[in-house]
This record gives sequence, C-alpha cells and structure tokens, in this order.
Amino acid sequence: MQRGVNEFFSQTDVIGDAENTPDAPVSFRIPTEEVCKDSNFKMFPVHYTFINKNLHQISFEDRLTTINHLENLTYYYGKPNELAEDDGASGMKFYHWELTFKHVFLLIHFTPDETIQNIEIVSKKYSTLIDKYNEELEK
Repeated sequence: MQRGVNEFFSQTDVIGDAENTPDAPVSFRIPTEEVCKDSNFKMFPVHYTFINKNLHQISFEDRLTTINHLENLTYYYGKPNELAEDDGASGMKFYHWELTFKHVFLLIHFTPDETIQNIEIVSKKYSTLIDKYNEELEK
C-alpha cells in the first residue's frame, strides 16, 4: 500500500514532478485508464492520497459500470472479515477486509434503477497520520 510517490508518478503522465510533492497529505484524481490497462475499468476517476510522499489511501466511486467489485476484491483478498447485506430491492451492502497493513472497504448502494459502488483501500497508518497532521495545523 505504501508505494512511494516517485514509483507511482512513473506509471502515469497525468501528474507532474514528484519532487514537488509536499509531505502534507495530498490527493490526486486520476482517470482509471491512466493506471489500469483493463478495458473494463474505465469511466471513473480514482483518488490517490499520499502522506509524507507515501501512498496511504485509494478510493473511487463507480456509478457507470457493471463490474463485480465484490468478486474482484474477494479474488485478491479472500472472504471479507465483516459484511452486512440488505436483501430487499433497495438498500446497502457493506464489506470489510482487515489485512496486515491495510483495510479494504466496499459499500454498495442499490435500487432497482441504479447501483453505486464505493471502494476504499487505506493503510492502517492513515488515520494516525491524518490526526497528527490535523493536530499540527491546530498549533
């Protein structure tokens, strides 16, 4: 999860020089097709958040595709540690994977007319680093 900003920037032309990235939290919104060559993964931007030049959060909202993100995440991370699923025609499904160095969340809002899938992958250090940064701002 904690890939360095230089390694990340080397894989995309969307962002400028990595040397100018601050140590403070900084987020980049990048089109999926810039970092993923799978043609199914298009049409939504992915947000990457770096703190101290290390990647600590990846998140996106998918409103347009029919990708089964639950199937993909289960393939990579196994069965979720926590889940809650509404059975009706409308509702929400929540999945959480707690891994050694990160948490993975999938939240699916669904109605008969629309499905919205939100995914967040976050390092276990993320909340501590954000709290520390906010405390420094308050001084």
